[in-house]
Amino acid sequence: MSGKRVISIALFYLLAYLTAYIINPLLISNLEAPYIPLSPLLNHIFMLVEMSLIVYIVLKLNNKNYTVSTFGIRKRNLGNSFLWAAAFSTPIPLFWLIAIKVVGVNVMLTAAKPSWANTPISLQIFTSAILLWILAGVIAFIFWEAFPYEFMKDFSKKLSIPLIAALWAGLYNTPLLTRKFDPFDVIFFGFLFTLVYHKTRNSIGILIAYLLNESSLWWIISAVFGSNIKMAFTVSLTLRMLICSISVFLVIRIKVSK
Repeated sequence: MSGKRVISIALFYLLAYLTAYIINPLLISNLEAPYIPLSPLLNHIFMLVEMSLIVYIVLKLNNKNYTVSTFGIRKRNLGNSFLWAAAFSTPIPLFWLIAIKVVGVNVMLTAAKPSWANTPISLQIFTSAILLWILAGVIAFIFWEAFPYEFMKDFSKKLSIPLIAALWAGLYNTPLLTRKFDPFDVIFFGFLFTLVYHKTRNSIGILIAYLLNESSLWWIISAVFGSNIKMAFTVSLTLRMLICSISVFLVIRIKVSK
């Protein structure tokens, strides 16, 4: 690994942390959002623009081009990327299903409910929420996992994969500000999804698997059904569990066939 590459990746993370912990909070604190969840949505839009600029600077410093493959956006291995990510994610819906049986669906609905969301869900809120989690996934997995991996692809994987996962954990949900640190997120979305990217080099399948397993997003979707939210949430969770279980079966089948 070259000294220039090391300095560049250090610059990338320095600017990413500076943006997440200082610049964006200052920008959002001076904005008055006319409706919820515009404030978190704007935060992610700002972050997307800023991360794009940071990546551009880092690439230019290394005389590299800004291409979609830089972010793992490829047709190749899209299916495998989703299958591996969904298979690794199986404990997430399984945990939620068990929890519903143990403590009840009301408790788990409360746990999944975004702090800014209330019923009834308007079309404006629904659309904004969907866009919010898509942007969150793009930033978390395309900019904070795929790009660092591609940039450090010549580095030792024993160093780069744990490094990406550890630094990802400090960016996702800005835990030093929000105190929202979920070990499940770090293990599954941070470390295991980075391993999936290492195997498949495709970030789109990982993004889809993330959206499949983001319970707060599914609370919003379920809340559209109004008084049937309990049934909608339970049915969606069962379907998500089924998809993840099928993914496990297919991954095992592919491995055995090889």
